[in-house]
Amino acid sequence: MARDRVQSLKIESPGSGGTETDDFPTSLDRNEDFLDCRGVAIQDDSSDDESVILSRDASDNMTFEDGVVSGVKTLSDLLAGGMSPDTHRQLDQLVHGLAEDYYEEYTYTGNRVTNVTAWTDSGKTKKIREEQYTYSGSRVTQVVTIQYDGDGNEFERLTESYTYVSGGKIDHVDAVRSVP
Repeated sequence: MARDRVQSLKIESPGSGGTETDDFPTSLDRNEDFLDCRGVAIQDDSSDDESVILSRDASDNMTFEDGVVSGVKTLSDLLAGGMSPDTHRQLDQLVHGLAEDYYEEYTYTGNRVTNVTAWTDSGKTKKIREEQYTYSGSRVTQVVTIQYDGDGNEFERLTESYTYVSGGKIDHVDAVRSVP
């Protein structure tokens, strides 16, 4: 379905902040001109209500008002709570190895690494992440990566199972994410 497009016209002068004097309404230059108004209402497809309003308050804070969420929120209000666990879970969380300072501990069985644990500090106060390695002969057959929450409890895990072809090359890896 084609949507109507509205093109605003302007009349500007240097006295009103413009760069030149327009003798008649002219088209806006999207690289130069700005819309100057109290706020902008963003509406849904089925009505002409003010579903979302973007504006500024008396203190020059950008504000957001949404028909679903009660009250006017500033950008600081929206950012203050951070990201919810459900929203964060949609991100690739298992790559956070560089997201924090940590102390890393290695456990060996013979000459093979069987466990790598990232702790919050050298006193091993709380676990951040752990990798558990399983071998068959000299080949890694499974790697389990466990991510812990801020309290040190298991938050989610990724189990990677390795399949090899003749000659010892990896053919493929099956990865399954699970949440306890």
